[in-house]
Amino acid sequence: MKIKLLYTCLILLSLCIHSCNSGSKSPGSSQEAKQAPLLESEYLGVGEVFLRGKELAGQEIKVKGIVEHVCKHTWKRFKIVDADDSAFIKVELGEDFPTLDASLLGHTAYVRGKLVPVQMDAKAVEAWEKKTRENHKGEEETAHFKEEIAMIQEIHQQIVNGEIPFHMALTLEATSYEIR
Repeated sequence: MKIKLLYTCLILLSLCIHSCNSGSKSPGSSQEAKQAPLLESEYLGVGEVFLRGKELAGQEIKVKGIVEHVCKHTWKRFKIVDADDSAFIKVELGEDFPTLDASLLGHTAYVRGKLVPVQMDAKAVEAWEKKTRENHKGEEETAHFKEEIAMIQEIHQQIVNGEIPFHMALTLEATSYEIR
């Protein structure tokens, strides 16, 4: 009887250990990346996605870029750029993702998600500047704030002067990502 009870306890213990080790993995985790090897050639660069924004709108795409900014307000958004920093895509992480931190800056992000382009006229760019100022209250003297506002004002001026008809902002609603 004692041997039977011992075997039953061992079986239950091994089942518990197995179930604890096979839990769900968070999106973008290194465990998930080990299961499916990343093929860099499948990922578009930020510049190519920017040029093909209208064509790729609403589609699930794979894009790679250098993490240039991580949002300190939500820790659920980051901006990726090409090596020449000529175009950027804002990456939005959903509720299922863990929060990020600034240690990602300068690393390459490989992101899969739905591309959402937003076409902005002068009025929309003004609203963007206002929202940026509200979101960054108390940070007006930081280099990041000054660069962001200068970029937005430059875009607004280009639209007003007729240099460009609108500004196209690209957001990628991430379904998975990996940082290297």
